[in-house]
Amino acid sequence: MPTSITLLLADLRTWPRRRQLIALGVATAVVVGILATTGLLSGPAVSLWWTIPTVVVGSMLIGLIVSSYLGTPIGADATLCDTRWPILGVIALYLTTEIHSFQPIFSAPVRPVVAAAAVALLVWALHERLESERKATRAAETGSPDGEVCTTCRPLFPRPAPKPSGGADVDARVR
Repeated sequence: MPTSITLLLADLRTWPRRRQLIALGVATAVVVGILATTGLLSGPAVSLWWTIPTVVVGSMLIGLIVSSYLGTPIGADATLCDTRWPILGVIALYLTTEIHSFQPIFSAPVRPVVAAAAVALLVWALHERLESERKATRAAETGSPDGEVCTTCRPLFPRPAPKPSGGADVDARVR
């Protein structure tokens, strides 16, 4: 097994129960949402063999990515830039499995290719999120300032600025 996959699985095993439950909840919501809106649940029973497994795998990946945004170590905060790839993955999963449209966006031979690309994109996005956490944790443990800084993105969940030490004297000077 390649090292990056081993590290990814090790990271997922160390997640707290809260993150695991969030990932499961989001994955379930995405599966139900995609299956209901694309017509795979209520439509004809003739869905392609690859659609349901693709939606399930893609939804699990989306659940893990969304869960990785919560409870991050300091320095690994999720940014708005981190959301673009999972959103594109969800859109691609929807477009490749949608069966109600009279004029589908993708033709039948192209759909499995785009669906596979969407799943690959989601795997990459999860890998990048967990890698940024690993780097931030390693930097915090070693006291190293080594890390990547994005100057164009804003945090999804900004943390409040730490209060300066010094008590009431600082507050009085600010006023």
